[in-house]
Amino acid sequence: MAVYSPLKSSVILRLNAGTDGNGKMIVRSVTTSRIRPTVDATALKTVTDGFSALLDYPVLAVEKVGTDSVIAE
Repeated sequence: MAVYSPLKSSVILRLNAGTDGNGKMIVRSVTTSRIRPTVDATALKTVTDGFSALLDYPVLAVEKVGTDSVIAE
């Protein structure tokens, strides 16, 4: 049997930076690393809501990205 072992995690905030000359939405991103892989979704949402108040653009989406290793038991 194999299991996942968390290595690292990061959070990507997708931002609405307005529109281009053709009316297409411009999406920017801000990445924060060194997030605990086991962080609770509610706690992460609370922190990113507070962090988003410091940004120039509104947040469209919050994505948590994790990297795991596979360990055979």
